[in-house]
Amino acid sequence: MNINVPEFARDHFWEEPPANSEEFWGFRFPPPCKVGDPLHFRFDGRIVATARVSRIEQPGQSSCEGTGRFGGTYKVFWTNESFKDVRSGSLLEVK
Repeated sequence: MNINVPEFARDHFWEEPPANSEEFWGFRFPPPCKVGDPLHFRFDGRIVATARVSRIEQPGQSSCEGTGRFGGTYKVFWTNESFKDVRSGSLLEVK
């Protein structure tokens, strides 16, 4: 699944999360993925990072611990261990 990271979220996107934590991306509609699927994070069409879906939550189950936001969204989670920064690497732009 492709996740297009908007410009306003890009600086925060690279902040190192706490050890043994999960990160998530919130969606208004049911996401087209399942546990184990690859995630491709894109900046302006170019893949900059990848991860694997670790779990998916329905709206209302949780919110962001830091901001309290995104409680009403579907959340696609991935673990720190599955996250790979590929800005300098092997994945080319896919159109």
